[in-house]
Amino acid sequence: MHDTADLVIEAVMNSIEAGAGNILVTIHIDEGMVNTRVEDDGLYTLIGDPFGEGVTTKGEGRGHGLSIIKERSEGRCRLTRGDGITVLEFTARDDGSFNSLSEALLPVLSIERDMTITIWKDGREIEVSRSLLEERGAVPDRAEGIRRYRRLLESLEKGDIYG
Repeated sequence: MHDTADLVIEAVMNSIEAGAGNILVTIHIDEGMVNTRVEDDGLYTLIGDPFGEGVTTKGEGRGHGLSIIKERSEGRCRLTRGDGITVLEFTARDDGSFNSLSEALLPVLSIERDMTITIWKDGREIEVSRSLLEERGAVPDRAEGIRRYRRLLESLEKGDIYG
């Protein structure tokens, strides 16, 4: 079973596979729901129902990510394309997978991509990007980087200034 944080990973991987150079992820966690918006500049052609099982423009054996998102969001999802930007939005129940942001975002922020993630949680905006991780020596690609990454995310969650 995919938890809600896994759905964000599915969405980001879809963007990467579409050749996106820039990915912007916005997550609002509020009143038991997680509202997610993933914007990218990848190449994507909307054909038929993009959320259908096995529907893909990427080759045989593909096309499961968006159908998983549709299933877990109970159909509260949409995909739009305009002005060179693809936007995937979905809402899923908060299953607690974002209780620890450092754990929830580790798989996404480990990806070597220009990406910014903005999270609204407990009335606070938390923004983290690949460039911030690089600037702080907190890229989670080795033991010390993972320790710094965890400290950075924990301090951002608390609203502390990380130095």
